[in-house]
Amino acid sequence: MGAQFTKDFPEGVYEKVIDITQQQTDSFGNICMGEVARLMQVITEEHFDEFSGTTIKELNSIGLSWVISWSEITVIRLPRVGERIRMRVWTSKKKAVMHSRKYAFYTDDGELLLETASLFALMDRETRQAAVEPESMKNAITVTVPNEPKAPKMMISLPDIFAFGSLRTVSSDEIDYNGHMNNSHYVDWVEDLIDDSYRENHPPKSVWIEYTKELLENQTALLQYDMKDDILYVRGMIGSETVFKVRITY
Repeated sequence: MGAQFTKDFPEGVYEKVIDITQQQTDSFGNICMGEVARLMQVITEEHFDEFSGTTIKELNSIGLSWVISWSEITVIRLPRVGERIRMRVWTSKKKAVMHSRKYAFYTDDGELLLETASLFALMDRETRQAAVEPESMKNAITVTVPNEPKAPKMMISLPDIFAFGSLRTVSSDEIDYNGHMNNSHYVDWVEDLIDDSYRENHPPKSVWIEYTKELLENQTALLQYDMKDDILYVRGMIGSETVFKVRITY
């Protein structure tokens, strides 16, 4: 059934209405999953500034960054070029020490298109380690939406051996204000591994991603990947260290 759409929504839910542009879509007119991640980032930051008791700018001024650690997207139908969509985001209950955000994308008349859950952490910009939340964030508004998505799984199984490998280097235009590669570009990298001939008839059903280590400008990662039963598994490596994991079900 998915996250229930209502015309009116409680305080703490943030909505943004946009029209999907050609630049956000693939050659078949469907939104790219990297663009979904970028839209999630936009509404996360706008929601954070309004409902978290502080702002991203204020966090940065005290040496903290708001970073994503896990995300899981369920696709009911991909938004298409020219379509007007309603994007909603709200703060849910914490999972362990992780901050939780839930999302739902609807058509203008309320058809559910996508729903997402993400887990975030605060990072000390100097040490690059987890940080304690400031006092101002402890009164953030939490909301429960009927049939909202569950928090993302924090662990999934990947193949022991990958059939394929590809190298990818972080470019300067992939770096965000936190000084590392923006989370949406990980999704771009993974989408680039799939041929258009396959994607034409195999739209994604779900995307799970874990951001384990940050990637910095000019770092080159080895993308190990394999496709089994219409499920793409990807592991990003720097040397012997895993930096991210992805599973896309088509």
